[in-house]
Amino acid sequence: DDAMTAGNNTIDCRQLLWGSPHMEKFSELEKFDTILGADVIYTEASIPPLFDTVAFFLKKPRGRFVLSRYNKWSNVDDEVIIKAAKERCLRCTKGSEGIYIFHWNETEESGETNA
Repeated sequence: DDAMTAGNNTIDCRQLLWGSPHMEKFSELEKFDTILGADVIYTEASIPPLFDTVAFFLKKPRGRFVLSRYNKWSNVDDEVIIKAAKERCLRCTKGSEGIYIFHWNETEESGETNA
């Protein structure tokens, strides 16, 4: 069935390793509408490269990063994650339990930057 490839309804899924050396392998012009991450945070040290990578690849102004996490395997507080997102001009909307949706701040959407 070609329903998934009709028009603009295509889905492209690729592995992306976090951090600048890996980001450079992708075209600088390539941005994504949606980035998904599930069970990707195990330590606080993993948070900055994760959000650096998300901020680099997330399409403006309407891109979304959907993060699914379960604290059973990690003692990283939600506040640490949300702070890292804010430092990269992303705000968080909490969905259902364990689901966080990050999107660009309104000032970022209008072309302004947060100082």
